[in-house]
Amino acid sequence: MQFMSRPCIIVVDQGTSATKGFLFNESLEQLHTQKIRHTVKRPRRGWVECDAGEIAYACRKVMERIAAEAASRSLTIAAVGMAFQRSTFLFWGKDDGEPKAPAMSWQDSRATELVKGMAHESADIQQLTGIPLTGHFGGPKFLHTVKSNDVINNGVKKGTLFFGPLSAFVAHRLTGSSNIDQSIAGRSLLMNLSTLAWDDHLLDLFEVMKNCLPHIVPTCHNYGTITIDGNEIPLLCVMGDQQASLIGQGRWEKGDVALNFGTSGSVLVNSGETPLVVPSLLSNVLFSSDDSIHFLLEGTINSVGSLFKWLEGYFGITHDEMNWDNRCSTETDGIIVSGLNGISAPYWTGEFETQFFGLDRKSDPDELVRAGMESIGFLVNDICEVIQKEAKIELADIVASGGSSRTSLLQFIADILRTDIATTSGKDMTALGVARLVAHSVFGTPLGSVTERDEQFHPVMTAKVRDKKIFAWHDALRKLSILTN
Repeated sequence: MQFMSRPCIIVVDQGTSATKGFLFNESLEQLHTQKIRHTVKRPRRGWVECDAGEIAYACRKVMERIAAEAASRSLTIAAVGMAFQRSTFLFWGKDDGEPKAPAMSWQDSRATELVKGMAHESADIQQLTGIPLTGHFGGPKFLHTVKSNDVINNGVKKGTLFFGPLSAFVAHRLTGSSNIDQSIAGRSLLMNLSTLAWDDHLLDLFEVMKNCLPHIVPTCHNYGTITIDGNEIPLLCVMGDQQASLIGQGRWEKGDVALNFGTSGSVLVNSGETPLVVPSLLSNVLFSSDDSIHFLLEGTINSVGSLFKWLEGYFGITHDEMNWDNRCSTETDGIIVSGLNGISAPYWTGEFETQFFGLDRKSDPDELVRAGMESIGFLVNDICEVIQKEAKIELADIVASGGSSRTSLLQFIADILRTDIATTSGKDMTALGVARLVAHSVFGTPLGSVTERDEQFHPVMTAKVRDKKIFAWHDALRKLSILTN
């Protein structure tokens, strides 16, 4: 592809609390960034919603700002790539492209009671989709909505509505084409992981009509063109944000492991060219094209940054006052089990009231923050135990990224896992991951580069202290009937 001036790439990272835009040159240097914040609403326990129209507007606005910056530098925008929060689903009009109800966030668990009645199907669903049966994903959200909202149910029956993730809605609004990428389609519980197509049995199970679903395509695909300042720019990549972070960290090889922490968190394993289905974990497409498919094994943690946001409200302090990394310099024997958004891997609960063991409102706030931080590390450890035991993957050479990858958390994880943890140099691994795939498509940039390491964390906790802490954590889960063995 020939350009009249130096080419560049726009990347959009659409997350839970903000939409960020990035300008990369063909050497994958980050030249400029923009950010627009937005909010989620919690109208009742278990319900978490966002305004999809507001988010689509934010995506366009950050691209326009990035395009203006590119023009000021005499750069030509060659392509756009986008990463999205993954399990946020909505209904929107096929003709007008307007959301017909608030988008149900990935944190939303309103369909929890509905899926309890489908428990006998859970093993078959995971085998077909690679994903556990839980109310957080698309199929249950679809069924819950059509059973409780007559207007949307009628629109589905008339064939006037699409149902899909936020990524498909935004891409449709921007390009006019209705597609859904393979890495996010898996979160619907409607896609067969072996065929990468909508599965008739799953559609029947969740009472979904195929004509309301966008067309499934690879992550690296021509999704159509976006008009920015009169220029038609191809959208060449749409994918899940956690998948993009693994690519950004340069974890290209089968068995490569990474951690990513932001509002939520993930333990990510590159499982190569064959999907690896493990009960209580998630198997999904990592990235794909018309020529190749790579898969991901993942354990998700619903509350990381959002847990500290919740603690700000619990204490009645501002975000600046929280500064949780510094507060974690204290020690605690107490346990917090966060019920905010429910627990995902490897236990899969709906939302519940956060529980305290050996702590209460009279406890030192710093000790409570430390216990909250440790709860994240305990979940990482439980996920890693499943990966090692069930998937037979040895966890070594682990790298971490994301805005919540703070020193105290990474040191605790190194202690609990009894292995070294490294951070990657630079920020915004999600955006870099998308940029790498787009640059490969447009410029032929090699995919195989590995992101340089920065800080290293080595285990220092004694085995006695570690074992005592893990026992206390599991004992708390047993008291809550979350852990039953």
